Amino acid sequence: MPTEKRYACDDCEKQFVRPEHLYRHRLNHRPKRIYNCSSCSKTFVRRDLLNRHEKRHEQGMPGQIGRSSSLVSSTVADTPSEPHSASSHGPTPGPSIMPRSTPLMSNPTPETTQLFFDSSTDVQGVREDIDWLFSNGNVPESAADGYYNAAPWAPPPPLSLSPSSSNSFQSAGDVPNPQPSEWNEVRANVLSALDLILPPPVLQSSFFEPESLQTFYGIYFANYNAHFPILHAPTFNPQEAPPLLMVAILTLGATLSPDETHFSTADKIHDSLRWLIFSSEAFRPPAPLWCLQALLLAQAQEKMFSSRKHHEMAHIFHGAIITLMRRGSSYTSDRAMPPESSSLEKGWRSWIDRELGLRAAYFAFIMDAQHASIFGHTPALSVSDIRLPLPCPDRLWEATTASRWKREQARPEEMPEFLPTLRAVLARSPLPSTFCAFSRFIILHGLFSLAKHMEARELTSIDVGSHPLSLEDNRSNHSSNSESGDGWRETLDRAIETWSYSLMSQEASLCLEAARTLQRIAHIVLHVNLIDFHVLAGALTGAPSLTGSERTAAEYARSKHRIEHWTKKPVAKRTLSHCFMLVQETLFSRRQYQAAEDNIALRPWCLYNATLIIWSWGMLTQGKSSMPILSAEEYITHMMSSLRSAVGSQSLPGANRTDGLVVSVRRSLANCRWELLQEAFVTLGKLLEIDTEVVHRS
Repeated sequence: MPTEKRYACDDCEKQFVRPEHLYRHRLNHRPKRIYNCSSCSKTFVRRDLLNRHEKRHEQGMPGQIGRSSSLVSSTVADTPSEPHSASSHGPTPGPSIMPRSTPLMSNPTPETTQLFFDSSTDVQGVREDIDWLFSNGNVPESAADGYYNAAPWAPPPPLSLSPSSSNSFQSAGDVPNPQPSEWNEVRANVLSALDLILPPPVLQSSFFEPESLQTFYGIYFANYNAHFPILHAPTFNPQEAPPLLMVAILTLGATLSPDETHFSTADKIHDSLRWLIFSSEAFRPPAPLWCLQALLLAQAQEKMFSSRKHHEMAHIFHGAIITLMRRGSSYTSDRAMPPESSSLEKGWRSWIDRELGLRAAYFAFIMDAQHASIFGHTPALSVSDIRLPLPCPDRLWEATTASRWKREQARPEEMPEFLPTLRAVLARSPLPSTFCAFSRFIILHGLFSLAKHMEARELTSIDVGSHPLSLEDNRSNHSSNSESGDGWRETLDRAIETWSYSLMSQEASLCLEAARTLQRIAHIVLHVNLIDFHVLAGALTGAPSLTGSERTAAEYARSKHRIEHWTKKPVAKRTLSHCFMLVQETLFSRRQYQAAEDNIALRPWCLYNATLIIWSWGMLTQGKSSMPILSAEEYITHMMSSLRSAVGSQSLPGANRTDGLVVSVRRSLANCRWELLQEAFVTLGKLLEIDTEVVHRS
């Protein structure tokens, strides 16, 4: 296991495992303000510690409050009588509440609020950029050749999972923050922002208690910001953050909390949250950064955690958010750096604002590429829109003071641009070790986006009766005899495999843990359209259409035909192997998997999609099995063995013995709050009852 990263205090020898713990500790050396107890001589550097101390006076506990008075000075040494003091040691998880003197951002200048999408790119520019990405000339040999020189359907080796990785969210109990009185101010700000849209009984519910809000905040930073680091934890101040941004953060945290009533309240708030942001005085192009952050977080919750209605509304407004972001100035790799600031602290704050905007832009791009591939939504962005450097290294992002940030900047490291890096991966060059996990995550979604646009180009060329432009002969995509050819799918398949070296060479992180599953899905969606499998299953079970449109008999016939055509291709077995590996890595790599406890929202959805593909393969190629049921473990083991030994188009005996797998996956999806996963649970149950005649008669 890699050595755990430590954060050292510059003023003493103490070390911490989280930057926010170091920030709290540093207040002992350089307090922003001293708080005096009115009942004794003790002083504190944080109001929450003073409040806790004074409660002990009220409870008549003098023995516990007078032990360390001789140690207290204007700098306040750590005392064992005060738990959660500023110098806490050990790996205490969870984010901390930052002092009021650390604002989210200064009044943003036009430079810091500009968004980073290049809106000047026309269709011809997109075409030329995509061709440039694929014009690799002589592609260098790499370790990936070992896999691709094998049989085209040979299953790849399983990815080893770090023992420190987790597939359950950090609950409120894992975030032992103090209960500072400042959360009363947050509560007042939030209630003021929501009093027009919520009835009094809801506003008076336990959801808005200061302790609850603090818990939601902690859950958000421990689970979601660790996955998508778009807020700067060391300097984020809940008291000074725009209230509607805080609402977006708190409702997302509440969605992951164990309390069902809090989840329900968060859902009610989201019925009007987007409207509130649009109606705010600050909302106008170019929108301030907090508006964009709030809209993106609201969209993430509604698409991935909430009701079907919210999922579909989030998709409808996705294009509008991207358009809003495009209205900012177009940035290129030649953009000017911000002017020198008059102080180190201001320079750091300016840099943070700029990095926050960059990360918000990438967050939008990730959702665009991800949801186009996995939900069939129409993409609003192309890789050629992204004229940006990749995010900074973690050592800069996690710096907790301006001086530490300055010292890290002394180790110069030019951040590469997105498009050249994407092209390098297409040429089978692994990402440098200096790339942070979020940058690696972004590049994976660049491959998602590129695959979707290449597919659209291909379909357009077929519709108008011409050949695809410059990349490959039309026959190589549509002939079942050419799957081992050197077309764009093969190029992207190899690029995804090259990208996957990130999973083996980097320290464990929630971001890369999410990427394990997405890497499998990236291989899969190169060769199948997931919507086809939803159409097939939905027509047989009566499940709602994933895209929200009315399902027709003709649509079902087309989807079924495309799936049957895919099963006859040599590449189908390679695709199927990634489905088996996805299921294995999700269900059987740790303790019994429960999607309701997973802090990676897309993992259960990807598991469901892989299961639909496996079920469809077995049913369409061999019909309903009459053999004894195999457990999920036995079925996966049997199928992986069959894939290794199969030759060419040889069939896979027992591929239709999927009932045990479907039962196991269905059990893992029980009790999910996300409505799409509830529908998946029902659909899997109905698939168990489908027989061969129903499939062919429908």
